[in-house]
Amino acid sequence: ATGGWIACLGFTLLALAWLITTWTAWRRILVRNTEAHRRWMMRSYALTFAAVTLRLWLPLFTGAFGMDFIPAYQIIAWLCWVPNLLVGEWMIRRLSNPVQTG
Repeated sequence: ATGGWIACLGFTLLALAWLITTWTAWRRILVRNTEAHRRWMMRSYALTFAAVTLRLWLPLFTGAFGMDFIPAYQIIAWLCWVPNLLVGEWMIRRLSNPVQTG
């Protein structure tokens, strides 16, 4: 991978996490557990969206921050999916425990 072992590890873990979340979601829907399926698909989507966030971060790091491509790519190999997954987890928890108003 471009960016050496740091980027390679980031993208390898992304690929494994995406496969595991998607496979788990598929297994949950096979047993008609729609709630668990929904949660796992939210995780899978958050990881799939890494392709978009990578393309958003890269010009920001190389253009606006003026970083060289390789160090920027090493950071973005992780930044493109870890925050997505954290936001996905936050959304899952938020939707599972809605705030009561009134």
